[in-house]
Amino acid sequence: MPSRILEMLRSRTAEVVDVPEEELEGIRAEWRSTTVIVRSLGRPVSVDWVAREFKRVGRLDYNVECFLLMDGFIAVRFAKEENREAALKNGPWTVADQLLAMERWRPNFVPGVGGIDRVVVWLRLPRLPLDYWKREAILRIAASAGNPLAVDGFTEQGGRYGFARVKVELNVSNPLKPGTLVREKYGGVEETFWQGFIYKNLPAPCSKCGRIGHLVPECGYPSSAGGKVEPAVARGKEKEDTGADNPEVDVQTNGGASILEEPSAFGPWLVTNRIWQ
Repeated sequence: MPSRILEMLRSRTAEVVDVPEEELEGIRAEWRSTTVIVRSLGRPVSVDWVAREFKRVGRLDYNVECFLLMDGFIAVRFAKEENREAALKNGPWTVADQLLAMERWRPNFVPGVGGIDRVVVWLRLPRLPLDYWKREAILRIAASAGNPLAVDGFTEQGGRYGFARVKVELNVSNPLKPGTLVREKYGGVEETFWQGFIYKNLPAPCSKCGRIGHLVPECGYPSSAGGKVEPAVARGKEKEDTGADNPEVDVQTNGGASILEEPSAFGPWLVTNRIWQ
């Protein structure tokens, strides 16, 4: 709960209930090492479906326990701590085509008040130059979007050069990064290019602040990057990769690279839900 609201409530009531820590410790021990809290980043999903998916993907020989909480949150309890840790590591997790955010259970978590913002997604790096097609370089670039966890097999083995794929851990309470500038020296000359990002299975971000979960009319955040334009790949050329087109975006070609002239670099072109991608 925000501190200002908590202070307001304290000012309005003098009653406080004290619960001894030792009284809670036994209950907390039942959840601490084996439980995660999940929420769908799209529409609500069935707890039974969630339980079956964790059992299927984890190849578990027992049924995972799922408990429906308030406001779309679900507590998922495994029989073993190592199964929980594997679940946190092995994402992305999707149920009924809805991406799940997931974090370890923590004491005093209040559904709807405590945020669950950690999500693992596949990140695409379209049009990555061939000389950057090494694991170390790919992970270095992907770190601008989030915490890189792994490179997919096709990317690592050089089986596909249209785009690189990296599994990254994101905090979805922060704005999505549309891409990053990459700088290096070649023949003693410094060169810079723009590397765009595309996120798999995320909802489209707010075009004002770059966060997911709301649209511009409900946005209470200031424009990301202080309203400055960030470069992005021209939408017309991105259509075959993302299935999305943005006819309202005007682009300008500068040295062979197209950049946005609009005040926002956020929109549906940053995400894709196509299975083959």
